[in-house]
Amino acid sequence: MKPNLERIPGQQDRLAEQILARAPRRIEQNFVRSLEPTTALALGRYGARLATLALRQNSVDLLRRSVLATGLAGCLASDDDRDIMVALAVPWIVAQQLGASPAEVFATVSATLPEGPAARLVQAFGACTNITLEAFGWELVTTADGPDFRPGS
Repeated sequence: MKPNLERIPGQQDRLAEQILARAPRRIEQNFVRSLEPTTALALGRYGARLATLALRQNSVDLLRRSVLATGLAGCLASDDDRDIMVALAVPWIVAQQLGASPAEVFATVSATLPEGPAARLVQAFGACTNITLEAFGWELVTTADGPDFRPGS
């Protein structure tokens, strides 16, 4: 299986960036309702791609944006919580690798999301202490461009 940056299309990264740029500091349900449900896919893909870029660039700011995009995608799509947790596992590991507290990073992002299931899930997942890539079906790989993640085989 190809690594995330190779297998996940980035054509909608700009759309996701525009949505995050428009998002208020504290996102309310009105903002979420103003978004097309189809933008959940763009935000989810962007969040996955950004986690790898955060690791490569040693950037906690990019990591927060990754978690925010993933959390906002969770607000738009009523996915199974397990799918969101699989997506959040990579940024959780990246936080650890950057020397940041996953609990703090995820709590900061959770506080910006609208109150509800997605915000609670982001906060609770960040507070976990036993996350491993393997448990969530991921593996860290080295590519010519740097580290990346791919679904485990």
